[in-house]
Amino acid sequence: MILEIDWGNTRFKWRLRNESGTLAAGAVDASDRAAVQSELVRCAQPAALFVASVRPVEDEKWLTEWADEAWQLTPCFAVPRLQQAGLRCGYTDPASLGPDRWVALLAAWRKEHRALVVVQAGTALTVDLIDGAGQHLGGYIGPGWRLMHHSLFRETARVRFDTGLGAKASVVPGRNTASAVESALVAMILGLIRTAREQLSDPSPAIVLAGGDAERLHSHLPRASLWPNIVLDGLSVACGEVEGGEGAPR
Repeated sequence: MILEIDWGNTRFKWRLRNESGTLAAGAVDASDRAAVQSELVRCAQPAALFVASVRPVEDEKWLTEWADEAWQLTPCFAVPRLQQAGLRCGYTDPASLGPDRWVALLAAWRKEHRALVVVQAGTALTVDLIDGAGQHLGGYIGPGWRLMHHSLFRETARVRFDTGLGAKASVVPGRNTASAVESALVAMILGLIRTAREQLSDPSPAIVLAGGDAERLHSHLPRASLWPNIVLDGLSVACGEVEGGEGAPR
């Protein structure tokens, strides 16, 4: 059995699998170590532990020590490389690329082998480009939906309304404050994705959407693939394991 972990800014997602597929899975608050430990204790002891982490070094050190004490296992933390599995990193310093982005790119390239726009719409919004030859062209990093939403509340005095984040925000100009904010945010995100597409010579790249706000964008990009477990699926590539994950795009 292999335990795969996507330890992001907001969520700690995990999946325990074997050759037949997923045996168990879960997610908790990424910053709550007690909750993370409770999730780990739930798992039967795995034979390997694969991790994509954007957490502080202290959290990774804690996980390494916990796994050694509990399971006598050393985690494989995914690390961006100059080249891996036919994909070439576009960063001048691969180590500065987020491991979650690299792992997602590995998963997407392995499946598509064509020009790609990979969007991860989470706490941060990242958009990465791959050309048809497997060259990562770099990407964009910006605030995600919730960060933009919250910044308006924090930095303005009168942009206030009681409704939550809209599930199907439109790009039509808003007729009240709530709809004006939601329309602006989705238009800004779609504009970034459009700009990214224009950087590729291929006029019809595949678009992959992942992250907590991916479904919110999908209604505006119906030809894109939703791939909620792209980071977990890419760990088998990043850590040298044979393919076996679930969560293929739909």
